[in-house]
Amino acid sequence: MKKRLKQLLSAMQIASGGDAALYEFGLQKDKHYDVLVVAPGWKPTKIIKREDIQVTCTMEHSYLSGYEVTAYDKSIAWIQCSSGASSTIDELLACAELNFDKLVFVGAVGALTADIDLGDLCTPKWSIAGNLTNGYLEEDLTQYVPFQKVYPNDPHFVEQVFQLAQDMGYSMRKEPVFCTDSILCEYSHLDFIKSFGSKLIEMETSSFYRMAELMEKPAVALLAVSDNSATGDPLLARTPEQKIKYDRCRKEVIPELLFKIAQMSV
Repeated sequence: MKKRLKQLLSAMQIASGGDAALYEFGLQKDKHYDVLVVAPGWKPTKIIKREDIQVTCTMEHSYLSGYEVTAYDKSIAWIQCSSGASSTIDELLACAELNFDKLVFVGAVGALTADIDLGDLCTPKWSIAGNLTNGYLEEDLTQYVPFQKVYPNDPHFVEQVFQLAQDMGYSMRKEPVFCTDSILCEYSHLDFIKSFGSKLIEMETSSFYRMAELMEKPAVALLAVSDNSATGDPLLARTPEQKIKYDRCRKEVIPELLFKIAQMSV
């Protein structure tokens, strides 16, 4: 854990009551987890359907929930939060003192080019920080520079996961991502967003990798392509074929890959 993260944790104590992970998610600091999953909007009860996998809800609020997922003698702590960089940073900060080995982000991503299909599995090659939230991780807010590239904090770990996916017969793409603060307003800025070489767009991965860097934990983001602005494939009105492929990525590929990540040595 880096010095800046310790400073942030110290400053938040007045709001957290001393154990934010327990109050927010029902997760305990004295328990070991092989993986901590952060998932904006995704609950494991919705995407994990195998009967041999135990999913226990540890805490549920109107917009946050915590879970423990047990499989193959491995334990996964799962925090479901709301969308956006600010929620990702706040909830990971709340869980920063948990005892876990690896950090995984799971969520949906939009495609910006016609060569990417709905249901494709992707991971960021880098993420453009097109948000202001990351500035709050700095000691001086005025020194924050948006639109910088944020690379995965542990590229060797990402490569291990990439090879693992290939070995399991899953195709995974490494693509540049743009992180936006607004899902709807982004459409009036697509030319600017694409000028960074971005092929995918979502909200959180630049913040996720910045937090992973401060936590000093190996981290990877697993993204399922949910829509494509270049081809006009919408987020809400998928064809039956597109829904089948997207659901396979979200409910089969990502969970199975996640359990294999839990078994990896780091």
